[in-house]
Amino acid sequence: MEAKTKIIEVLEELKYFFDQHNVNVWTRRTELAIQQINEGKINTTTILKDFVGAGMGSLIDLYICSDNRHQIKLCEADTNKQLEKLTEQILKIKNGLDKT
Repeated sequence: MEAKTKIIEVLEELKYFFDQHNVNVWTRRTELAIQQINEGKINTTTILKDFVGAGMGSLIDLYICSDNRHQIKLCEADTNKQLEKLTEQILKIKNGLDKT
């Protein structure tokens, strides 16, 4: 599968996850990333670095919990394990692109 297609697929999963848990900022951020990739306005490597880059505000720093006004569908630990798995998918794709 082409890297661009796989990235969009994972971003769509993230968008659905964020939407289900009322993580509005990340829902919008993910929608914008998908749109920019589809329109060719930004490359996939830049998007992935934005999502999983170091520092505050990256996907790695996000924690889903009711204190952050997120809607928890499962228990908090299971919800964050889901997020971790999706983040790992993004990192795996990014690391593959970094090697090319």
